[in-house]
Formats: sequence, structure tokens, C-alpha cells
Amino acid sequence: MNRPTTTERAGRILEITRVFDAPREEVFRYFVEPDLLAQWWGPDGFTTPVDQVEIEPKVGGKHHKTMVLESLEIADGAGIEVGTGFPDAATIVEISPPELLVLTSEPQPELGLIERTITRIELHEDGPERTRVVLVDGPYSDMMAPNAETGWTQQFGKLARLLSS
Repeated sequence: MNRPTTTERAGRILEITRVFDAPREEVFRYFVEPDLLAQWWGPDGFTTPVDQVEIEPKVGGKHHKTMVLESLEIADGAGIEVGTGFPDAATIVEISPPELLVLTSEPQPELGLIERTITRIELHEDGPERTRVVLVDGPYSDMMAPNAETGWTQQFGKLARLLSS
């Protein structure tokens, strides 16, 4: 079973559970269809253009996406330019529609991601029209874990709004 584990340099694993008001099959599509993923991927202040998303929904397939910074406030606070892209070239290591998607991403030390990460997304039926998503993601350093948690929380907020509209 592919699950993130801690390392000496990155000891934090995120575990987030969120219930969405939509059937499991529909929620799963938002993780594997580029035009749907582009609508919610990225925390507040970021967008993900659909032409920056490439997904091959199979083991060994690409799950590539590039978030683009749109917020002047975030840009000023971080000392980077609006329009800066943040790529994630993940690979699918497990997929079982509509219940499981597991991704791995190589380290990106320039972004503070010092270890290879594993993102495990489990989708469970929570009634006839609801889906409980359990995300286990990491490992992250103490510095990066809060950023990752905020990012996932905000992204899941965007996804919840899309699914309820």
C-alpha cells in the first residue's frame, strides 16, 4: 500500500478528511479530468490553466499541473512575480476508479519540498449522494507542512463549491 512515511528531514504527514455533496464517481472525475481539475486546483490566489494540466489516468501515467500565482498580495509578500508558475509533475502509482488515486512527486528543493512526496486520495461513499475524501500527503518539513495543509484546505473549499453548484 502506497502511503507517505516520515523521514529525518521531513517528519510531517498531512491527514485531511472532507465530505462533499456529490456521488463518488463525480468527485473522482474532478481529480482525473484536466478540464475539471483546472477549475479548483490551487489555493486562493492561484489558478491552474487547463492548458497546464496533463493527466493520463493509469498506473505510471502523468498527473502534471502548473499553478499560476495571480495574487499581487501574495506575490509582494513572497517576493515573487504575479504569473509565476509552480509545476507539479506527479506520477500516478495507484488508481482504482472511483475509490483511490495515489500520486508521487519528486523533490523540488527550490520550492521547499525536500523529499519525494506521496499523495493518497481515498474516496468513500458517505450516503447515496455524498463522498468522504481522505487525503494522506507528505512527508513535509515543519516549514512546508502548514503551507501544504492550507493549500489542500483551500482547494477542497473550491471543489466543494463547484460540486454544490
